[in-house]
Amino acid sequence: MSAPDSAAALAADAPWPELDRRFLQMDGRSAPPPFPLDVLPEPWRPWVEGHAQGSTCVDYVAQGLLAAVSAVCGSRIVVEVTPHWREPLVLWQALIGAPSTGKTPALAAARRLLGSLTAPADPLEGREQVPRGKLVLSSWQLDRGISCWHDEDGWLRELAREGRVRTFTIAGWSGASLHEEDIIDIGYGGMRWAESIFGTLPANRLAETLSAIDDALLSRFLYCWPVPRLEARLERLFDGERTRRLVQRLVDLPGTIREPFALGPGDAARERLEDLLPRLRVFMRDADGVQAAWIGKAAGNIVRLAGLLSLMDWATVDGEAPCRTVEEHHLERAHALWTDYYWPHAQAVFGEAPLTLAERRVRRVGQWLRRMRPETVSREEVRREALSQAVDADAAESVIERLEQQGVLRMLEPQRVGSRGPVRRRWAVNPQLWAKLRC
Repeated sequence: MSAPDSAAALAADAPWPELDRRFLQMDGRSAPPPFPLDVLPEPWRPWVEGHAQGSTCVDYVAQGLLAAVSAVCGSRIVVEVTPHWREPLVLWQALIGAPSTGKTPALAAARRLLGSLTAPADPLEGREQVPRGKLVLSSWQLDRGISCWHDEDGWLRELAREGRVRTFTIAGWSGASLHEEDIIDIGYGGMRWAESIFGTLPANRLAETLSAIDDALLSRFLYCWPVPRLEARLERLFDGERTRRLVQRLVDLPGTIREPFALGPGDAARERLEDLLPRLRVFMRDADGVQAAWIGKAAGNIVRLAGLLSLMDWATVDGEAPCRTVEEHHLERAHALWTDYYWPHAQAVFGEAPLTLAERRVRRVGQWLRRMRPETVSREEVRREALSQAVDADAAESVIERLEQQGVLRMLEPQRVGSRGPVRRRWAVNPQLWAKLRC
């Protein structure tokens, strides 16, 4: 037995150290707040509650509803804060979660809602799919609403690739006009491009995905990473036709991508925004990295959310002339939604970004230990089962060393097979792990 092995064996009966706190939480993160349903106008809420049954949750469905509203309004309606500051009602949203936590059903419900709508004749009829490299732009109707919906792996990395796809993507968030050399033949050149994005990301590959994406893209998304729901309510009914009529009212508003319809902040909303902007800038100054970049997009996203909420309010009142104003209470609700909901969810997401490859492997083994609850493990079990044979023996040894340092594993006395056989090593798993899980 080597000296290090002997020392480890002698320490095997010693009291366990306090377990690293990251292993006391099932998902390694604190629970972000649930979606505040009361931020939505009351007539819209039953659609969200009605779809949030069984396999999905209010958070995902609420994001789907906002995505549907943004899909029909974002490209052709803007909030004109000043003559030089115009925000399209475009949202980029990313739903994050483990498999089978309800991301896809929420996306599908929102797409069905869009599929039930009718719109005026599209001057670009017959050109509803625009190829962009390996991506296909899924437009609801190209001249009246452009949105990309992604429920497959790798879409965010594809958007981040340098070239035409990235040019379209960045221009789409700001509603900018594209240069002639960037235009794909879709009917007219020099067009204004405003595009909403709604996509899902698997939580188990989140750190790997984030490490491959630059801050310019990550900072533009509104993130949703809720705690998976445990309860199921199957008896609730809702009037889907009522919600369809509400969205149809938004479809019937004037405005196209070429000639957008403009909303303007009321006097009280403008004063509130003037008060809010310096505080957001201080908030950004005190952050760094991708979090600072994300906060830097706060003002634009708050204005966009306020514009969408004002239109959703307007749609609930029959006979009203087209909405023209974003009021102070719309801005307040949007600010509260950004501060109290989206910001904590973004923090949960960005907490994954700094993880190194070694840290991700340690976390993966920790998750496997929580799931399988073995009393002891070997290096080969860690390599083959916990890490799916994705590493060699040396890398598995390195992961075990880190887990020993964090108080999760401790080497048992090595056992030799026969008089001349190999020495077999196993590690005990800290029993605090199971005790904490039973609480």
